Amino acid sequence: MKLLSLALLFVTNLVISQTETKIINGTTFKIVTVSNEEKQTEYIEIYRKDKKILTHITSRFDGDCSSENIELGAYEIKDASFVFYTYWASADRMEHNKYPYGFRKQVYAVKKNGKVHLTSSKLYIESYVGDDWEVHKGMKYLKIEPQTAAEVNLLKDYISKAEKEYFGNFVLGKNRDALEKEVRKKIGNLIFENTKYWEEVYGKNCNK
Repeated sequence: MKLLSLALLFVTNLVISQTETKIINGTTFKIVTVSNEEKQTEYIEIYRKDKKILTHITSRFDGDCSSENIELGAYEIKDASFVFYTYWASADRMEHNKYPYGFRKQVYAVKKNGKVHLTSSKLYIESYVGDDWEVHKGMKYLKIEPQTAAEVNLLKDYISKAEKEYFGNFVLGKNRDALEKEVRKKIGNLIFENTKYWEEVYGKNCNK
């Protein structure tokens, strides 16, 4: 009876909702969509010959009675590559938990032998980095030009930590704007559906 209960709990919390098969550059891949209700997370797993090679989150929700954090994603197959898009946004009535906020685009090319490798990962993210919840002093220089060597070093330190934590190569200026435009174009409907009530609930205390 105990084993049956555990099995039912597993099925309830982890539901495989869709499986697709795609042939890319001569190799067959299985794409499985998984929904974990307990963790409020949905993601895809990509398999080659029953070996999982990639995972990409398509939705993840976190928060409490006064705040929300969301991660939304989508993917497409283009030019013999898997292209992953990611969007982060946050809101908080208490004006503290307003991060992360940002965008990422990753491209994984499929070679003729079926191997997959990352060719590009563009990232812009405003977030708490490291082990604490304090805003990194270098983050403000994402929006204003650093004027001193110390300020430049703070920005570099923030970018270095963000790249390591969010697995991307940081972009600024026009490249940042182009990245945001592309991500919003791909998943704009998802963003709207999941944040359309934020201003009414959180006022200006949100990044979306």
